[in-house]
Amino acid sequence: MALYLSHIFFVALGGALGATCRFLLSHAVGTHGILIANIIGCFLIGALVSFFALKTSVNQTTSLFLTVGLLGGFTTFSAFSLETMAMIDTHKYAQAATYIILSVGGGLAAFILGRFLVRHLV
Repeated sequence: MALYLSHIFFVALGGALGATCRFLLSHAVGTHGILIANIIGCFLIGALVSFFALKTSVNQTTSLFLTVGLLGGFTTFSAFSLETMAMIDTHKYAQAATYIILSVGGGLAAFILGRFLVRHLV
């Protein structure tokens, strides 16, 4: 895949729109807004990727705008789910399990470490 400035522009535009949608959803719903965004985003990326696989006329810019940009900005959890399912679909079960554990456990551990360091050093 060649990297074009138009791809970067549309990923950035989609990311801005997705993050704005996540913010508005969280503001409207309250404490469970991110959970709802994660579930909606995972549903949408699953549906889109399946649709794109069936419909070959979808151009790369549109695909990048919707999946990497819009849904990536709405929730990075959808990208995590997509990558995990790609590993499972190719029968890389150990790699998928490791990815899940490192992504969730490692992300939470990194958050705790960052919080601890700031609280104790600042």
